[in-house]
Amino acid sequence: MGNVAGMPSLKLVEAGARAGAIEVENYRIALDLRQAEQPDAGFGCATTISFRAHQPDAETFVDIKAERVHSASLNGQPIDVAAIRDGRLALTGLLAANELHVLSEMAYSTDGEGLHRHVDPADGRTYLYAMSFLDAGPRWFACFDQPDLKATYDVTVRCPTDWTVLGNGAPRSSAPGEWTLATTKPLSTYFVTLVAGPYHSIRSEHDGITLGVHARASLAAHLQDEAEEIFAVTARAFDRYHELFGLRYPFGEYHQAFVPDFNAGAMENPGCVTLRDQYVFRSATTTGERGVRANTIVHELAHMWFGDLVTMRWWDDLWLNESFAEYMAHRVCSEITDYAAWSEFGIRRKDWGYVADQAPSTHPVAGNGSADAAGALADFDGISYAKGAAALKQLASYLGDDVFFGGLRAYFTQHAFGNAEFSDLIAAWTAAGGVAVDEWARQWLRTAGLDTISAEPTATGLALTRRSPDTSDRPHALRVNGYASDGSLVLDETVVLAGEPVRLTSPQPIALAVADAEDDTWAKIRFGPAGWTALAALLPQIANPLSRVVAYNAVRDAVRDAELDPARALDVLLSASQFESDPYVVGDLWNFAIGSLAGPYSPPEQRPARRERIAEVALGQLRSAEPGSDGQLVAARSFIRTTGSSQTLLGWLDGRERPDGLRIDAELRWALVGALATMGAVDEDFLAAELAADLSASGAGHAARARAALPLASSKARAWALLTEPSAASAYELYATAEGFFPASQDELTAPYVPRFFTEIPATAAHRKGFALARVALLAYPHSSAARATLELAAAALARAELDGGIRRSLIDASDAQRRAVVSQQRYRSS
Repeated sequence: MGNVAGMPSLKLVEAGARAGAIEVENYRIALDLRQAEQPDAGFGCATTISFRAHQPDAETFVDIKAERVHSASLNGQPIDVAAIRDGRLALTGLLAANELHVLSEMAYSTDGEGLHRHVDPADGRTYLYAMSFLDAGPRWFACFDQPDLKATYDVTVRCPTDWTVLGNGAPRSSAPGEWTLATTKPLSTYFVTLVAGPYHSIRSEHDGITLGVHARASLAAHLQDEAEEIFAVTARAFDRYHELFGLRYPFGEYHQAFVPDFNAGAMENPGCVTLRDQYVFRSATTTGERGVRANTIVHELAHMWFGDLVTMRWWDDLWLNESFAEYMAHRVCSEITDYAAWSEFGIRRKDWGYVADQAPSTHPVAGNGSADAAGALADFDGISYAKGAAALKQLASYLGDDVFFGGLRAYFTQHAFGNAEFSDLIAAWTAAGGVAVDEWARQWLRTAGLDTISAEPTATGLALTRRSPDTSDRPHALRVNGYASDGSLVLDETVVLAGEPVRLTSPQPIALAVADAEDDTWAKIRFGPAGWTALAALLPQIANPLSRVVAYNAVRDAVRDAELDPARALDVLLSASQFESDPYVVGDLWNFAIGSLAGPYSPPEQRPARRERIAEVALGQLRSAEPGSDGQLVAARSFIRTTGSSQTLLGWLDGRERPDGLRIDAELRWALVGALATMGAVDEDFLAAELAADLSASGAGHAARARAALPLASSKARAWALLTEPSAASAYELYATAEGFFPASQDELTAPYVPRFFTEIPATAAHRKGFALARVALLAYPHSSAARATLELAAAALARAELDGGIRRSLIDASDAQRRAVVSQQRYRSS
């Protein structure tokens, strides 16, 4: 059964029937990984499941997606394994107490799901980790794979003698190459993990909890440099969560394994969180980027209570896990660190969610009625994270901390190690003293789309109005600021805006009114008919960094809605980049300027001039920034991406000309190489030499991206084959290739591949699945080909009934983003 692409997704009705038929008690999993270092080897898995049937002679099925099932038996009686269909083995004639034994040969994966195998280019060593989310557990052990059939786990592993093994239970080695993991608390199948290989480990302890951080041996020196901060953030987060939740961490040891080729930011496996190993920084980073890592650490720790201790009954309520962890992480990170967590939430996370909430694929935060697991995964997006978190921030303010956390403590206690639904949480908040919580949920969580809030100066002050995309009457509790023409703050009030406009009186005339000055609500913000002119003039005078984030998001929203000329938006953002004090925010503004305003939102003939203008501003910032500062690094990255001067970049690369204080480390060197490759200033031999000098997983990804970006027909053909044909390439190599294939400067060269994208990329569903399938489609989408003809090709692809669901979602979202760019170009083309 080696290729699991195309297997049916578990349906809600099937999950309900199985949960009604059985109760799972324990898994005993024995893994034989001794041949893992052999290139074509698989691994052996013996799974024994103890479970009870609620009725005698009941029947159900177990999930198993193996290369080969050697044998299976139920209560000592053999089962015909030839009867396995679509990854399911039928079980009939159940007794009150049952024991199922499955012996199988499993395949390692290269797509970051199941038991992933990575060979480190730096030293040739092999590393494994398991990712069981969302339905990948059966790719490495037989299981009843649904979130409401929790059980305990006992895992034993045989592996090469110099390996370390980690998992959900505390690890113990009884002999070289033989490991036992302690019996876990009851877990859902999608939390079960294993980390195995010659990992470099550093251990610590805090408040009686054993802590560990782990990474590949080639990253050992970098992990040593980063471990102190990682442990410090983890420890402070433990203390704060213990204080807020009133319930200690319940899963024993706490390991954080930084693993290669990881698709997400991290995964909240109880006792053994897996995180992408880019968080073990090997090059210079900004304070904001360190803040993102800290936030991820705090986010995953929040899941130990919300998601792991209490788990949703069905995937529909997955948003509960993520929205809660997203809100708690930003709140707690802002309390226990010096990082500007809420600024990052606004400029990056909320913008991600705003885009999702305005796409055709928008959906309510809660209650989406997903009929199967795959459908739930399609709705796992910026709405599940950012919109839900923004709504919870409003709810916490509305309820007050005593009620908000009192309800959570009761919820955790009542449902510990079990499953619950959103209604259970509402009941807990109501019992703690919350009023009309269900009505709040109806207004904010069971409706889709963004309200638009406009704050318009009037003769006596300002007027606030709300426009909804539907009939919803969502209340917005927000701070409103008014600025006089000299930039002075003359109005600062907190209001609740619902159906009726709100009028505020000011002692002085208002030139610019900013609704949601603390970035508290979830809405598009506008400034009235003359607002963009006033904003451009007064933005440098706004002292509140969150108000500036609100303004930047308004600019980006208005561009996407074709309400603001992209050329004018570029003026505003380039001006802002010269006074904005947060380099992380500046970097995000430049990303939008480069990726959108000088890309799809620009007519092709205007793109070079816009990119050069961005380069000039970035170079000015680079020269004026303090040597070695975050501002210098952010400016350097943006200059590299936009300059047309290959000679300048070559001078930086070989050291002939280099700004004072700017260190050309591994990551910045690859940025230079990638830019030169896109220009055609280097060739494949040059890229091969660069990769030989940086034999690392990161280097391999950068090289793949640069090869795909070379403006040569032969290079494009090889990259396209990698994207569309079966191969052993890792998911990361595919993502990098997809990112490099359609640069905005190569429309003529890549034009033949635009129609091919809409037929050949969907066809990859025959050999690719899950996250990687949809992600490659999204990253490889020809965004720069912003034309009606491309939209027509997308529409034709979407009309095909057989289109894979993950690819369909990617095409819906990407083509909507492209449609917005086409509309904007048509409206403002003469600019």
